[in-house]
Amino acid sequence: MTGLFESDAANWAALALAALVIAAWSIIGDRRRSRRAEPDRVGCVPWAPVFLLALFAAGVAAFFALATWLSPV
Repeated sequence: MTGLFESDAANWAALALAALVIAAWSIIGDRRRSRRAEPDRVGCVPWAPVFLLALFAAGVAAFFALATWLSPV
């Protein structure tokens, strides 16, 4: 049992929550990019891949949180 919380399931759940926050932040960034006033100022962050990667990480971490929470040991 290492990490911020006492159980491994809580650590995985915290990681899933952090990844969901990053995914939400990337949606906001993409929305701001699509509604920008100056079309020539694009920016340098590819928000769609950031969103997909964060959402995938959140799903994997949530799966491991559920698996460790339901484990019989």
